[in-house]
Formats: sequence, structure tokens, C-alpha cells
Amino acid sequence: MGLLPMYAFSILLLLLIWGYLKLYQEGFSDIGFRFRDISFRSFWLGGSIGLGFAMLMYWLVGPLLTWWGFAPANVSDFYYIRHNFAQLLILLAIAGFLVIPFEEIVYRGFIFTRVKAMAADSKYSFAISGLITSIIFTLYHYQEGAGAMISIFMGAIFVIWLYKQFKGNLWYLIFFHIVYDIFMLTAIYLGYM
Repeated sequence: MGLLPMYAFSILLLLLIWGYLKLYQEGFSDIGFRFRDISFRSFWLGGSIGLGFAMLMYWLVGPLLTWWGFAPANVSDFYYIRHNFAQLLILLAIAGFLVIPFEEIVYRGFIFTRVKAMAADSKYSFAISGLITSIIFTLYHYQEGAGAMISIFMGAIFVIWLYKQFKGNLWYLIFFHIVYDIFMLTAIYLGYM
């Protein structure tokens, strides 16, 4: 995919998922992405939980992992936004309108529901599916380093729990993820990461 712009991968994969769902007479609404479910409640509650979780990870989990000997997250791919407000805004727009909805649709919507359907005979299908999806999501972020992967795995498990609490409504997860990333990217912008 190296010849395509960064966002082209997201669009291409979403088109493939759309085709797969159509093949099985389903749509994005069947995996929790329904525009009718977007609400002020999903915005403020998902966002508030995302902010709280970001603060917990930044001020408690991150320092604990560093204290235990793990290197801080490798966020050098984002150093171009340091002290560059325009670049921060552009990155937040791309993340908020494409990357984050893409990740939630792909991981919590598509992969999770497909794995859960395969494990439907087990009374632990939700837990098994959540664990597998969280591992895959964590591996997707391997470039950030081992300590970051531990944090990401913890976050992925938490988001699967939120998915259950909000009855498969991906909008809560999308707003959670957006606010979490706003917090972390702002820390990078300010030079704290």
C-alpha cells in the first residue's frame, strides 16, 4: 500500500468489509455502525469516559510501565505536530473523521462480531471474541513499543467491555476513542510525550 496516501488503506478496507457484508446480506448497521444511534448522550458519555481513561493511562499506567522498565511509547511518527497547531488540527480531523471510525468499525464492529459468530456455541463467546479482537488491535500498534502495547491491550479490553455496556453501539466507542486521541495528541503537540 506504500504508493497510496495514508488514508487510502482505510477507505479500501472499508470497501472490502462493505462488500463482504453485502455478500452475506448485511450492512454496517448489523455490526453496530448506525447513524440513527448517534446522539448527544453517546457524544458526552463516550467522550467523558475517553477523557477519564486517557488521564488514567497518561498519569498512572504509563508512569507505572516506565517504572517497571518498559520504554515510553514510541510516538515519533507524530513529532511533526509538536508545537505546530495547524498540523495538530489536520491530524485530529483525519483521525476523527476517518481513522478512528475506521478502527472501531473494523475491530469492534467487524472483527469482533465475526469472531463472536464463530464462537457462538461457547458460553464464553463474548470473552473469547473480545480477547482475540484486543490482541489483533494491539498487534496493529506494534510500532509503538512493548510498553505502549500493554497500555493499548488494556484499553482494547476496556473498549470491548464498553461495547457490551452500550449494546453494540459503536458511536460511544468512536467518541471515546476521539477524545482519548485528542488528549494524547495534545500531549505530543505540547512536547510532553
